[in-house]
Amino acid sequence: MARPKNQAARRGQLKQAARRAIAERGIEGVRIKDVAEHAGLSSQAVLYYYPDLDTLIEEAIQHVVERFAERRQETAEGIVDPRAALVALVRAGLPSGPDDDDLRITYDAAGYFRDNPTLGALIRSMTARQVEVYRRVLELGAAQGVFTLADTSQAIARNLVALEDAYGLYMISGGQIADEALRMILSFASMATGCRLEA
Repeated sequence: MARPKNQAARRGQLKQAARRAIAERGIEGVRIKDVAEHAGLSSQAVLYYYPDLDTLIEEAIQHVVERFAERRQETAEGIVDPRAALVALVRAGLPSGPDDDDLRITYDAAGYFRDNPTLGALIRSMTARQVEVYRRVLELGAAQGVFTLADTSQAIARNLVALEDAYGLYMISGGQIADEALRMILSFASMATGCRLEA
């Protein structure tokens, strides 16, 4: 019997393999053998650790979502100037391109989340965390006199997250608007903060 430490490492490996399989085949198309192939294991080995494929998919998506939220928070914490922090947050919230597997998995999973209360709650929590990170930066900028907010920090933060999602989904679908998306979101942010923000 595998030691707990080895089990945790193997489960981590399988979640990464599932993430790659989801990115390649989509959530609905993933099979145990796809995960096994990406992990370099047999299907039986995958089933030993995850007898239920849905549980493995849920944990893989949860890992992707939490990693994304943590990266956003770290982005804001590492920058003192609220203007630079706001620009960096917007940039970090957009896909790097159509091959950004983590964000593509998150967007593709929308229907899956709707039918899964656990993952639905996770996505709502991730959205709330993103809004909170923006809200803190906006309030810091307002307190320093750098921003003059045109609405509540909460309303502006929610709109920024919504714009990221809308443009991000378009980018993941193959729309060639990466530079335009960043510029358009920063245009809104500039109006909302009364401060010129540029990439």
